[in-house]
Amino acid sequence: MAMRTSTERVALGDSGDGGDEPSDGRFRLAVAVYAGALLAGVVSVAAVLTAFVRGPLPAVYAAGFVGGFVGGLALAAADPRLPVRLGRTLGRRAAVVVPTVPFVVIWFAPLEAAVDVVALWAVITVFTSGYALSQLARNRYVDAVTTGEPAERWRWTPPGSPVVDALLAGMWLVIGIGDAVTGSPAQGLLWLSLAVFWMVSCLVEGRWSFGPGRDRCEVQLYETGLVKRYPYMKTYVSWRDINHARLREGELVLDRGLRDVRFDSDELEDSDKLLEAIDRQLAARKKR
Repeated sequence: MAMRTSTERVALGDSGDGGDEPSDGRFRLAVAVYAGALLAGVVSVAAVLTAFVRGPLPAVYAAGFVGGFVGGLALAAADPRLPVRLGRTLGRRAAVVVPTVPFVVIWFAPLEAAVDVVALWAVITVFTSGYALSQLARNRYVDAVTTGEPAERWRWTPPGSPVVDALLAGMWLVIGIGDAVTGSPAQGLLWLSLAVFWMVSCLVEGRWSFGPGRDRCEVQLYETGLVKRYPYMKTYVSWRDINHARLREGELVLDRGLRDVRFDSDELEDSDKLLEAIDRQLAARKKR
């Protein structure tokens, strides 16, 4: 089994010295909003489906959100390792949005209209806050295992088709407005939310060639691994997970089992020199 560097051991909680970064204000707020949206959705659906939870629906939702918000703040403050633990693996990050599934099932079930509205709102708020939380957690994990300045930086253009993305967002906007006008506000809200989420994700991931933070897109090489930096998010690949790096059919490919990392040559300022830099890092790791 490959040995971990000291930075990776600290970040993964192996050192026991409490050395990783504490959850900051944005992460604590994201946890609180997510917990509030989740609890509010649960109690609101329960209030509509049963008589167990009583009271006006807005009041029930507000009470659930406040309770979840306070509980989420307490949880994030109590465990300073939470961002790194949560952001460490894809499975853990994906688990954050899994609670959306029961609300989707309830929304599709043949129930009364009030249940559909509450379930749909829960789907939108839980998924959106969960997605934001998972991305923040991943960023915190990347920061924890890549301390200091990168050894090398290379310009990188995130892949995407601005025209296709704009057409998709515009289509969903038109469908949403059309549904709202023709008497289907719930469906309209779903399509409008999807359009807004898509546009925000295009800016966050740098798929559009404009917007703040676009100039920060780059490939960073650290002692511990490689980071793809987007305008507002980061992904990380440890050198110990990369078996081989090569140029193939216009792509720079980092072999790592089922989840290879690929860059089209036109996304990079110089794919040949980047390959040489990656090979140097892999060779240096083998010597350590």
